Amino acid sequence: MRTMSIRNLCGWMLFVAMVTTMAVAQDSTAAKNSIQVIATYQVAHDHAVSTGKGELRITDTGIEFKGEDKEEARHSRAWRDEDIKRLAISRHELRVTVYEAAPLPIIPRKAPFTDGKAIRTGTEHDYVFRLREGEITPEVVQQLLTRFHRPIETGVLPGNETEAGRLLFEIPVFHRQRAGGKSGWLRVYEQYVVFNADDTGGARFWRYADIRDIGQLGRYQFELATWEGQLGVDGKSYVFDLKRPMTEAEYDSLWKKVYEQGRKMGLRPAPTLKQ
Repeated sequence: MRTMSIRNLCGWMLFVAMVTTMAVAQDSTAAKNSIQVIATYQVAHDHAVSTGKGELRITDTGIEFKGEDKEEARHSRAWRDEDIKRLAISRHELRVTVYEAAPLPIIPRKAPFTDGKAIRTGTEHDYVFRLREGEITPEVVQQLLTRFHRPIETGVLPGNETEAGRLLFEIPVFHRQRAGGKSGWLRVYEQYVVFNADDTGGARFWRYADIRDIGQLGRYQFELATWEGQLGVDGKSYVFDLKRPMTEAEYDSLWKKVYEQGRKMGLRPAPTLKQ
């Protein structure tokens, strides 16, 4: 048997390397093309000291941002669902909180003779994207709720409320806020809880898995504590003035829904004051 010459051996190795490279490239292209884009938005992206523009894509596996120009391209990011800690959604804004230390600028980028200086701090980072046109629809929110199991704070209600089961009960309420508040209805369904504000911009939607605790603060006050993000606090609470007392049967049914999610039982149902 004739041995392969050095030249033939090198040529064969080069051929194998080229074929391998082409196969990897094709696999990468196929994987990229297999990603389904659910929604695309033109957005403004807030930085610590400035704002940039770009394109935000919600795909079936994550969220991607691509800067519009060379300067903003430095801020392009892509996160898989498992990289995202929380989402906060309104009709014209998406806040993505990821597992990442946030940069704290100590020297501005536009300072003379420097490209800026920052240090990393904390364990999470908020990326805020404001839509320049259009809005986030209930259909997009529904898809995110279906596949995303981390906490979601949304003021966009996901489609028809009755699709996820019957209404258990509803109470007219006033939602207290730092300055004023909003009147509306607290509606408890089989699979979630909704606050419908009488005017726009105040609605909220919670899956039971996103509710941390509930409690009666008195005959005419009710607190719903969630896993939503809030600086320095483990979650966010919503306090409602009840325009009629919550009955013992209503509170008990809500308590069972909150704590039947496979979690360790929390507080016992608080006794309801007799009307």
